[in-house]
Formats: sequence, structure tokens, C-alpha cells
Amino acid sequence: MKKWLLVIISFLISVIVAAVMLNATGVINLRSLAIKQIEATPAVAPYLETYRAGRAMETELAKALAEVEIERDEFAQIQLELEARAEALQTREKQLARDFENLENERAKLLELQAEIDTAKMNLLELERIRDIYGEMKSKDAASIMSEMRPEVIAFLLSDMEPETAGGILSNLDPKLAAEITRMALTNKK
Repeated sequence: MKKWLLVIISFLISVIVAAVMLNATGVINLRSLAIKQIEATPAVAPYLETYRAGRAMETELAKALAEVEIERDEFAQIQLELEARAEALQTREKQLARDFENLENERAKLLELQAEIDTAKMNLLELERIRDIYGEMKSKDAASIMSEMRPEVIAFLLSDMEPETAGGILSNLDPKLAAEITRMALTNKK
């Protein structure tokens, strides 16, 4: 009996090795054959269906997790870009605030200059009016009043007067003052 048992075991081993070799070479598919046999068994069929549903759910879950991971990476990239933009905007906002402050300072300076210009224009108009008044006066009277003024103002007042009138006023001024005013007038003409 031992001999027969040894022959049967050898035969079974040979059949198993042949089946594995045929499966490995792709001649037969033992798995699908086994599944068909199991599916044909009415007691196992519901469990097999549950197993397949579970495998399908695992596959779908793996796909969903992969998609979530991709979305998470994209969201992280977008968040980094937004943070960089926010930082750039803050820097730009600070620069604009400095620029605005500089512009306001320049505006204030320009307004001050405009006020000075307006004042200078008013003074110039007043000096021109005074020049006209002195031009209408007698030379001796005009010279006596002008002798109390600064030489620059006298030179300005005489600059656009008629030559005869200006000459009459200069002749009635102190000679040193008249010489200084003449020198100033010649310097300004150059």
C-alpha cells in the first residue's frame, strides 16, 4: 500500500507542477477557472459577490484618495502663490504710501512756492505802480524819497522809467548812491 500511496502522491505533485507551469506560461488561467468553479457553487456565490464589491470599493477609494492628494498639492501651490502675491501687494502698498507721502510733501512745497510767487507778483505789481507814481513826480521830490530806500529797489524802480525821468532822479540823488545804482544797473544788464 505504501507503494500505491507514493505513486498517488507523485502523480498529484506532477499534476500540480504541470498546472502551475501551464498557468505560468499563460496556457491556462487557474485563477479564473477556480473562480468559475466557486461561482458555480451556490453556497459561496453571495460571499464572492461581497468580495468583488469590496474590491471595487477599495479601487474607487484608492482613486478618490489619489485625486484628493492631487487637489491638496494644487491647493498648497495656489496658497503659496497667494501668500507671495499678498506679500508683494503689502510691499507695493507700503511703497505707494511712501510715494503718496512724498507727493503730498512736494504738493505742500509747490503750494508754498505758488504763494511766494503770488506774493512776489503782487509786490512786483505794487513796485511797478510805485514806479509809475515816482515817474510822474518831480525829479527832486522823487530823489529825496528814494534816497531813503535800498539801492536795489531804487535801481529796479529806475530800470523801466523814461531815460529823462530816471536821469533827473539820479542827478538829484547823493553821488555815491547814484554811482552804486548805476553800477547795479550795468551789472544786471549783462
